[in-house]
Amino acid sequence: MRLPPIIAVALALTAVTARAQPAVAETTPVTSIAQLMVLEPGDKNYRLFHGAIWLDADKATTNYRWGGAQCAGKDLSASSVQILFAAFRSEYAVAIEFATTELKGKTFRCITGFTISKT
Repeated sequence: MRLPPIIAVALALTAVTARAQPAVAETTPVTSIAQLMVLEPGDKNYRLFHGAIWLDADKATTNYRWGGAQCAGKDLSASSVQILFAAFRSEYAVAIEFATTELKGKTFRCITGFTISKT
């Protein structure tokens, strides 16, 4: 089966970024994306984080964020957000690479990479 072009690009980008980043991140189980949130600069929470996803495996208790004060230095590019949305829309499974950060006594899981697969 041939992958849609956006998914093929995602896999290539993931392979490149995986080599460029140190192996300090944890990985989620492979699961589907339940929900995707993207914040714009005009949103009151944008300074805290720029977006989040919820995975089917742990959607009731956990989300994975990027950007802002909660995930400083761990922002996603616009193309990565588009790739995650394409995976959500096409019902592809993902595994999220994340690093845990802390801000004002609260812990956040910040996305550092991802892998998309067809299960």
